[in-house]
Amino acid sequence: MGFRFLVPVAASILVLFFFSSGTRLQHKSVLSTYEPDVLVILMYHKVNPDPREGGLGLRVPPSKFDWQMKYLKTRGFTVIDMDSACFYLRYGRPLPPKPVVITFDDGYRDNYLFAWPILKKYGFCATVYHVVNATGGYNFFDADRGSQPRSSMLGWNEIREMTASGTITFGAHTLDHRPLTKVGPEEASRQIFGAKEVLEQELGRPVNHFCYPYGDYNREVSEMVKAAGFKTAVTCVRGVNHPGEDLFTLKRIRIMGNCSNRKFIYMLENCYKTAA
Repeated sequence: MGFRFLVPVAASILVLFFFSSGTRLQHKSVLSTYEPDVLVILMYHKVNPDPREGGLGLRVPPSKFDWQMKYLKTRGFTVIDMDSACFYLRYGRPLPPKPVVITFDDGYRDNYLFAWPILKKYGFCATVYHVVNATGGYNFFDADRGSQPRSSMLGWNEIREMTASGTITFGAHTLDHRPLTKVGPEEASRQIFGAKEVLEQELGRPVNHFCYPYGDYNREVSEMVKAAGFKTAVTCVRGVNHPGEDLFTLKRIRIMGNCSNRKFIYMLENCYKTAA
């Protein structure tokens, strides 16, 4: 009786062993599919709880932004700044595990009020691409044409405070957020060179990174950005980046306020998986 009892027990243990081993191997296989040389740049605009500040196309509620940053922190992602990203992409050095750059377009004051405290909470850095002539004012480039409600922009004191922290880098988003392929070469040059000059004068340090307003660029515009002395430029083209990429047409993943937690996970994790 004892032997007959032990046989099914032993068989059950063997089944459990092989099942659990298979599960562990499968998990290991999934982890091994992460592409080691992929850089993801996330694109945000507003982080604000107030619906009067605009719809969820540009506005991410702080609670959602907090959840997303916590996910990055607890799931093995490495948040790096644009200077580090430039170094990795230019020289082909190995990237840290699942690297992410966090960027904000336009320079809304809510980046200071709501986004920055959350970034500090998780020890993250970020880059803000600022519209220079909107400093201390409002988003005239969108509000005056009725595409967005009127929103306050960062002032110089806030910009200097964020810069002095060492965790927030400011890049140029032109003087007036003009579509650069539609304004003519002379005006495009003024917008690009002028924004860099003013930011560097106000911040007392080099400004190395640029963002094309409305994602509008062509080869001529890209060459102007390079000639102005910038080291990188980001677009609104969706995708990831690899070492050897053109540093003046970097791709990003746009995060909107209606992005569910499940979708955020899916988009982010998928970026790092190999085709295999």
